[in-house]
Amino acid sequence: MSNRIIPMDAVSGILSLLPVKSLLRFKSVSKEWCSFINEPYFIKLHLSQSMETNRYNRNIIFKDVESGKLLSVDFDSINFQNLKAINHPLKHLSGCGAEDDYGDIQVFGSCNGLLCLINKRYRIIELWNILTGITVLPDEFVETNKCNGEVWYFYGFGHDSIHDDYKIVRVAQEVDSINYTLISEVKVYSLKTNTWRKGEEIPYYFRNRLVMGTFICGALHWLAVEEREWECPSSIIAFDVGIEKYRQIELVDNIERNAYSMVPKALQGCLCIITTCFNNDVNIWMMKDYGVKDSWTILYSFQGNIPSAPHVYPLRPLAYSRTGDRLLLHHEGLSLLWYDLKENQFERVDLPQLKNVKTFLLEICVESLVQLGKSI
Repeated sequence: MSNRIIPMDAVSGILSLLPVKSLLRFKSVSKEWCSFINEPYFIKLHLSQSMETNRYNRNIIFKDVESGKLLSVDFDSINFQNLKAINHPLKHLSGCGAEDDYGDIQVFGSCNGLLCLINKRYRIIELWNILTGITVLPDEFVETNKCNGEVWYFYGFGHDSIHDDYKIVRVAQEVDSINYTLISEVKVYSLKTNTWRKGEEIPYYFRNRLVMGTFICGALHWLAVEEREWECPSSIIAFDVGIEKYRQIELVDNIERNAYSMVPKALQGCLCIITTCFNNDVNIWMMKDYGVKDSWTILYSFQGNIPSAPHVYPLRPLAYSRTGDRLLLHHEGLSLLWYDLKENQFERVDLPQLKNVKTFLLEICVESLVQLGKSI
């Protein structure tokens, strides 16, 4: 960028509007360009501009539950017909190269272009930027005091805006099958310091073992119950990744507490709860004013007009279309549906490349330049 005529601020502003893939190519123009694009200031500017102007590129990451293989497609592509296989990051690690190991891998969060994955068999967690690199985290699992129950692990991933850090929260819960007492232990991983530390203990039982922590408003969210009230969720537990402490968020009084499925989700920058009843009615509740109980309202209500499916993977809203007139939903791990907001109609998305896949999970991941410090 030597002998430039255009002011640096103008250059920065122009480049901040370009897609990540273009910027990665521009890094090869010169050392100066490479250094500039790698600057933390520019990375933050680019991410901020992308979010504020709705220019960011979004990828849908599909995971075949049975094989563990990953595929991706541009969210804005027509009908998602061009799914591409992506190199599985964990296959490069010692002991994780066999095809049958892939099914043990789970994607449990996405934030600012970073995916968080775990190989449950080999106890390896990774942060992964699909476009720029990957890092392996310390192999240290949470240990609880030994008792007469089974240990369950819950994970979440998000950005700490206070310290500009990315953190993984890992909660281990064990219920003594004799005394029915709960033992809970929390550990937090900091990408900035590359260390784990103990977090504030959460004395509530997390209800849904299949759902990862939902990141919104600087905190990870799980549905929770009191220690001896195992069935109906009593509140939402929000673990603030900045101060590393938890707080309770009250559910609306008339929410369908007897629903077979209740799932927290982030949508339009707001915390949502999706309830699915046994008659297949689905309600999407949104907390429009975060932390205010009276702000809960039903955003959408689908009265039995969604095809039934096994109850393992409930309906989950993913994101709005670029034009904002359609909502993409993931239905029961088996299909994708577009919901037309004006016509109040569903349209099933044809995915021929997944026709032999029994169930699939997915995550929306924006493209970003966020760095991880090292790569494999």
